[in-house]
Amino acid sequence: MRSSFGLLTGAAVLFAGLATGAPPPPVSSSPALPALDPVRLSQAANLSHANRYVEAAAIYEEQLKLQPENPVLLERLATMLHLQAAAEPDPAQAKALNKRARALAEQAQKFGATDPLTPLLLTSVRPDGSLLETAKGTYSSRADVEQLIRDGEAAFARHEYPKAIECYEKAFELEPTNSTAALFVGDAYFSSRQLEPACEWFRKAIKLSPDGQTAHRYLGDALDKLGSREEAFNEWITALICAPYERVTRQHFTPQMRAAAESRGHPIPRFPAMRSTTKDKQINLSVNPDDGALIMAYNICAMGWREKEFAGHFPKEKTPRRSLPEEIAAIEAMLGVAGHSKESDELNLKKWQPVIDGLNTLKSEGLLEAYVFFERADEGLAKDYAAYRAEHRDQLRRYLWIYWCGFE
Repeated sequence: MRSSFGLLTGAAVLFAGLATGAPPPPVSSSPALPALDPVRLSQAANLSHANRYVEAAAIYEEQLKLQPENPVLLERLATMLHLQAAAEPDPAQAKALNKRARALAEQAQKFGATDPLTPLLLTSVRPDGSLLETAKGTYSSRADVEQLIRDGEAAFARHEYPKAIECYEKAFELEPTNSTAALFVGDAYFSSRQLEPACEWFRKAIKLSPDGQTAHRYLGDALDKLGSREEAFNEWITALICAPYERVTRQHFTPQMRAAAESRGHPIPRFPAMRSTTKDKQINLSVNPDDGALIMAYNICAMGWREKEFAGHFPKEKTPRRSLPEEIAAIEAMLGVAGHSKESDELNLKKWQPVIDGLNTLKSEGLLEAYVFFERADEGLAKDYAAYRAEHRDQLRRYLWIYWCGFE
């Protein structure tokens, strides 16, 4: 589940849904390319799950000869090499493996990789293959606890899971409030395929740090392997609510699930992102003329709200930004214009009616704000998320359950 880069916080921030979690590489990404061998890819996945990274890497190398620019193959091979490096006793060889892993991860990103581990690898491995070391005191302010966890990490990298568990549990005994120690015990049990104790320790970590997304995500993975699919999604949803703009928390929610939600009458409304801006009391509207007056109304209302209302709502902020109340006001203005105007040609309602219907449904369900945070957030609007979450976790969960998972 976890490699040496698994708990770094440098994951790329993302303001749109991830495509998938860990899909098989497409058997043929283009009619002009040779097809990949699905049997060999299945063998590679099984070898990886068995920690046989050298053999798995050899298969990915073989398949890359068929499709050298396949981003999924590139990121899988990069991960296999990085995991080999973690268990490699020769420092020079480990550095060489990590150097190539880093280069492959860069290629994968260039060709459109979506695996959430790829940016983590890039933030933990320097271009020369050396690793960015964790700072002193990362795991605990107590030197003895810190050393035990570091010893456990070294054993974990060598796949010596009983030794890792022993170190982590000793650390937890010394510091029972250390959620990281509890999390790592659970991960070592998970990696040694002892799922029940893994769940027990993940729950201990959650109790100590309820808003830590990693423990919820790992617990979901363990529950999924135990066959508790609905419970697993509850934990994955909780992880996403804890950290909605990290790639890694979005990996389990696939386009196929959203398609299932749409088939059940829960489509996600899509309309152009806000690109209009204000500066020095000047409004710069940025709207595609083909989108019509309805989208123009949305932009005008948003910019007007930012100029006139932002300071009153956010008195401690000196620079106006996009915000939740602005977005809600602009959407409601758009709905009002659509509902009262008879100029359907000017508004281009034939194009936008499904969006209007969807937004009206979300509003009636009390899910418009959740929709905004998960579908339309940028860096500015995301600053309002924590305050909303503190009072409205149920709405956030309900939105994801229905519109992302396709559950009723």
